Amino acid sequence: MEAVEPAAAPAKHAAATLKAPSLPLRAGLWTASRALRLMGKARYLLADALGMCVCAFSPKGRRRTAANHRRLDPRLDDRGSRRLARASYREFMRTSFDFVWEYAMSPKTLKPRHFRVDGLDNVWASRDSHGGGIFALAHFGSWDVAAALALASDIPLVTVMRAIGTDLVTQIAVWARRHQNMEVLITGNAARGLVDAVRRGRFAAILCDLPERGATVEVDFCGGPVKFSTAPAWLARTTGVPIMPVDCVRVGGRYVMTVHEPVSTGEEDDDAVVMQRVAAVLEEPIRRSPAQWYPFGNVYLA
Repeated sequence: MEAVEPAAAPAKHAAATLKAPSLPLRAGLWTASRALRLMGKARYLLADALGMCVCAFSPKGRRRTAANHRRLDPRLDDRGSRRLARASYREFMRTSFDFVWEYAMSPKTLKPRHFRVDGLDNVWASRDSHGGGIFALAHFGSWDVAAALALASDIPLVTVMRAIGTDLVTQIAVWARRHQNMEVLITGNAARGLVDAVRRGRFAAILCDLPERGATVEVDFCGGPVKFSTAPAWLARTTGVPIMPVDCVRVGGRYVMTVHEPVSTGEEDDDAVVMQRVAAVLEEPIRRSPAQWYPFGNVYLA
């Protein structure tokens, strides 16, 4: 999921035109999903091992991640920050495995033992008053599981996705998300598409932190200045729908998705003010569960 460039909305939007992965590849993905389901929680042993391998062969990334964790929590010593860095690599790999794990399951087949969703009243209120809404997320927990849980709760979604590595990887990611009835736009100028989808009653899911393109503002987030996308603020101003910060973390053996109360977006509030309010809400769960935060890149501006 990615932010869009508000200032460059095209006359017409284009959904992803990438062809679906080949039938053998889809069959392989389905088989992998079924295998991970049969493994149960044991799949995390494999995920942890792979995560530690990636961590071991990424010395610069490992040091950068540890430094970002110290920025989040200055009380950490070197040993504590390195421990959290390793945990972030493991947790990210677990969420990657769970992206495959959920592929062969319809959202409707997700069991209560797999998840809990809090804050649905905020969604229903937005649907009754505005039709759609905006979900603002950060690189924390699992946004793909959050999408599955939203769809399992009868919340129709739309998101923008950039190309991921090769066309093949992008095809797999787009196919897996569309397989679950998520509307996916995969163009750098998808602003009009988001507006149309929200006005049709969908909820736009947007990752706010670490945007790779589009308009941004500086906010105070997780201990320092960070760039946040202005796409949620722009979309809220354009469509009149509310912004609801969302997080989805694994607690024990299941995921807990929380849809927070809408942030205020007064007519006199500029994008920086609105996104700072979003950042303040998203930061709280990160501080509670820092191992499920993924600060692998250059998070801070200074």
